[in-house]
Amino acid sequence: MVRVLLAEDDTDLRAVMARALERAGHSVAQLPDGGAALDRIQQGPAFDLLLTDLEMPARSGLEVISGCKTHRPDIPVIATSGKGRPVSVALDLARRSGADAVIAKPFKLTVLVDLVARVAAGERPEKEARAENHADGDVVVIMPPNLLAAKMGMGPGVDSGSIIDSGR
Repeated sequence: MVRVLLAEDDTDLRAVMARALERAGHSVAQLPDGGAALDRIQQGPAFDLLLTDLEMPARSGLEVISGCKTHRPDIPVIATSGKGRPVSVALDLARRSGADAVIAKPFKLTVLVDLVARVAAGERPEKEARAENHADGDVVVIMPPNLLAAKMGMGPGVDSGSIIDSGR
């Protein structure tokens, strides 16, 4: 069982996602916005995985991801992307904030449940982000443990926070 912290501002979608994860045997704490998610993250270790929308009121999903990785770097993070944003843009934004995986909306609940199980179990590609295009149109991207260091050919022990991105 994975304890999932779910931050999603769409009430109906949040309820459906939580129900699917609970039916798969996970425990889900539901939060309606990024501010509530950041508050919960700072309270301590009551969850094993963060599942967050990128676009939310109070605080964005990017702020939630960054806050989680600052306070709880060991917690895997899955970002959901929608609102017409291309998956490549969502991937880049989420990756820079520290997400371990991205799933594009709309998605099948079975794909979400499978992704949560895989990311919680520690599944990551070794060097490059791996995009999976499912037959039904769902798109999932899983990032390596330290994508920036992997792209620069550095070992897994390198802290990407010590590398400066010059924007080139």
